[in-house]
Amino acid sequence: MDDPIQLIMAVIGTGSALLWIILFIKNSGKYSEILKTTAASGYQLSSVFFIGFAIMKHLKINVRSEKYALKRSRAAELYGLKYAEFYTYLITGAEVTYAVTIFPVTTLLAATAGSVEFGIMGAVVSLLMLFYIDSDVKKKVEERHDELLCELPDMISRLTILVNAGMVLREAWNKIADSSDSMLCKEMRHTYEDIRNGMPESEAFSAFAERCHTKEIRKFISTLNQNLQKGSTELVSSLQTAAAEQWEEKKNLVKRKGNAVEQKLLLPMIIIFIAIIIMIIVPVFTNIV
Repeated sequence: MDDPIQLIMAVIGTGSALLWIILFIKNSGKYSEILKTTAASGYQLSSVFFIGFAIMKHLKINVRSEKYALKRSRAAELYGLKYAEFYTYLITGAEVTYAVTIFPVTTLLAATAGSVEFGIMGAVVSLLMLFYIDSDVKKKVEERHDELLCELPDMISRLTILVNAGMVLREAWNKIADSSDSMLCKEMRHTYEDIRNGMPESEAFSAFAERCHTKEIRKFISTLNQNLQKGSTELVSSLQTAAAEQWEEKKNLVKRKGNAVEQKLLLPMIIIFIAIIIMIIVPVFTNIV
């Protein structure tokens, strides 16, 4: 290895590989209570996540800190508040493991090939691994929000009809909750169970809004709770107004999603267009020459 940069990459790659091996030997068998869970088995290379957990321990990474509040919030939405901290710890350990596993491999390959570009690319990929699962969790949360918002207008409309027909709000809520296995109906059933277990209606509805974690549902529940405090005289009118607002919001959501799809398709179309132009122009110029 005459190239000094190639030698540096070889030293860095070897050092990081040795560190990985030391961590593997010292921590093998630890954290088994986490690694044996069904949640952990759903990830690739989960059997070596103890390496990431060990690094987190040495660096004193605390997933209970404010820095990880957003991670915990997203985990709570997907897996429940009770398991939010566990999933945050698991995801962080997985990301650290992926990063420290990929880095020595790509660095040594880059040194062997004598490619600085490959080494830089490997380092960038390793850094991206620290956010890899986060981006997937974020995507799932966004999809969950979209599904809830798509179901919300129909739910409020049905609730309005049942209450207007004389049904008590609690019974109308339960009837809609039992009507399907959609995400919103599952959350509604959770709320009804809370009420049956003795939780006041206003608190149960507020907990429902917190689990769904969207401003539209929070606004709807705020209106619902205000009417519960005043009495049910204006409840139907408030529900009708809320339904109209949410149908309009749904239209806007569909438009936004349509625009997003168009933007995603725009780049491939441009690339295809350029490729077609090249296929046409290059033969023409070749024949001219």
